[in-house]
Amino acid sequence: MQYKLLALDLDGTVVDRDLVVPDAVRAGVASLQERGVHVTLATGRMYGSTVPFARQLGIREPVICYQGAMLRHAQTGEIYAHISMPVEPAAEAAAMLLANDIFTIAYIDEKLCVAAHRPELDLYLTYHPEAIEVVIEPNLPALIAANPPTKILFVAEPQVVGRTLDQLAPRFRGLLETTRSHELFGELTAVGVSKGAMLAILAERLGIAREHVVAIGDQENDLSMISWAGLGLAMGNAIPAVRAVAAGVLPSVQEAGVAYAIARYF
Repeated sequence: MQYKLLALDLDGTVVDRDLVVPDAVRAGVASLQERGVHVTLATGRMYGSTVPFARQLGIREPVICYQGAMLRHAQTGEIYAHISMPVEPAAEAAAMLLANDIFTIAYIDEKLCVAAHRPELDLYLTYHPEAIEVVIEPNLPALIAANPPTKILFVAEPQVVGRTLDQLAPRFRGLLETTRSHELFGELTAVGVSKGAMLAILAERLGIAREHVVAIGDQENDLSMISWAGLGLAMGNAIPAVRAVAAGVLPSVQEAGVAYAIARYF
């Protein structure tokens, strides 16, 4: 099979906790693009947090951000798709999280909006060395009600994240999507938003059939694109659910598994 589009999750796939792109991965992506293969990033990160990695990799295509809520060109900044959350359920979800003393971030206009500066914010920002504007608004639900967020993220201990997602999913079924992007992070977006759905839009835009698409990831939020792609691959460090649906399991992010995939499948 001749694959024409490669979609890469970022954290846990391209980069490890140190946020360093391995030389082998950078070289592999460069070689693909030189041969005419399209490469994109598909991440839960906001656009401004995705661009530095896209530039390191020389990505020439639109990138998928905010768990699939945005498709935006990595070089020009042009927005091709942006799906905001409906304000009423988004505000209600934020109010529920805050009532349970769970640290909550609303992403509005490329800003991190929080009710107060807590240690969880400092933890979250260690994943984002780039400068991000933080807005502190004690009445966060009211801010959300007046300004549709692109996504909402909450930070908590792993067991709390799982329990909270289990509570949110049935309450907002048909109104919001819930997913887990990290053991410490739970996320909400507009209904229908996923990396897989936006990858399908990008592939159609590029005139590439599904069977010619490869997707690689490691977390729950990658399941949709791994299942949709013609070839879905799991990192060696992927959670069991991702490994179960993938067509193959690669070396881990610490072993530059993406570089191995490029050499093996392209």
